[in-house]
Amino acid sequence: MAGPLTGVTVVDLSAVVSGPLTGAVLADLGADVIKVEKLEGDIQRNVGSRRNGFSGSFHVLNRGKRSIALDLKDPAVTPVLHRLIAQADVLIQNFRPGVVQRLGLGFEAMQRLNPKLIYLSISGFGPDGPEAGKRAYDPIIQAYSAMASVQGLKRGAGPEQVNQLIMDKLTAHTGAQAIAAALYARERTGAGEHIELSMLDTAVSFMWPDAGADVILQGDDIEHRPPIAAAGQLVELADGWASFMTLSDAEFAGLCRALHLDELQADPMFQTLTSRQRNREAYIERLSTALLKSKTMTVKAFLARLDAEQVPAASVKLLDDLHNDPQLIANNLFRERDHPVAGKLRETRPAARFLNATLTPARYAPSIGEHTDIILKELGLLGALGEMSKPIADKKI
Repeated sequence: MAGPLTGVTVVDLSAVVSGPLTGAVLADLGADVIKVEKLEGDIQRNVGSRRNGFSGSFHVLNRGKRSIALDLKDPAVTPVLHRLIAQADVLIQNFRPGVVQRLGLGFEAMQRLNPKLIYLSISGFGPDGPEAGKRAYDPIIQAYSAMASVQGLKRGAGPEQVNQLIMDKLTAHTGAQAIAAALYARERTGAGEHIELSMLDTAVSFMWPDAGADVILQGDDIEHRPPIAAAGQLVELADGWASFMTLSDAEFAGLCRALHLDELQADPMFQTLTSRQRNREAYIERLSTALLKSKTMTVKAFLARLDAEQVPAASVKLLDDLHNDPQLIANNLFRERDHPVAGKLRETRPAARFLNATLTPARYAPSIGEHTDIILKELGLLGALGEMSKPIADKKI
């Protein structure tokens, strides 16, 4: 069996991270994703480490796609876009609200062109409301959604941002999930769909099950306790760092045995999950003081003690070490190959593994407009645009 989305055609009008990664996820699952780029290319091509002018990050965000370079503001490209979209199953766009309508590519117009089209609109804040028209990048959404303030609660020193584009990536995976659901629904109903997805909604929904736990229950008579994530601990050791977390009473008892924390275990303030939560600040202070004795212990020795007591724990890994990690090798997560422009690269396979579907490595991320002539020929429009279809990088300036 081929990839589960083999036979699905996706027109990707998006740029930067959230939209392109949505398309890359679909391409990994077998879809034919056509990336429509402006003539100078997606700005993400200039972000991150590069070789021969080609960004490794851009490759991961756009692998598996074909690229056609078009000036969307030029009326001459409208017939090309319309024919492309008329034959597609899915369209992805992450322009600010109102831009696609001005380009004549809004959902209503495209639905008339292709009633079965699954149309995904990604925005920062949403299609309506006082913030809808604002530019939004990942850190902006982290701040507005309260994610930054939640991160800062651990240290009590003000808000702190997650040091990666977490909301772009979560929005992409949420978008891919929504598209897959809409494609399944279309198999039963025959109808297309318009999916509105904002980074802000994704952020708040993502936080709500745990970080938002203290504000889920409304009204009086609520016994407030810290969110479950607050139970995790980082500990500095002689040759590195480790992380551990105790939730159940059995795990707490195991931690105390492993590290000889007899006084902590005997204290009635901490003997049950309820009491540890109720006395969270005192527990953290006492535990942190006790862990200072562990600084002379190696990471290996620390983990051996906790593993023996079945206390969840792990060393703090570095990105450069992950490809040599025995567990990740067993998972067969990483693969290396040679990009025709960027050279040797290391990437991860799609995280989900299928028993029956075959997920072959997607094609390399394309150069700007690499497949323009091929796609125009498929549409029966080869030569229709002439010089206007050539990416700026290929033109003599």
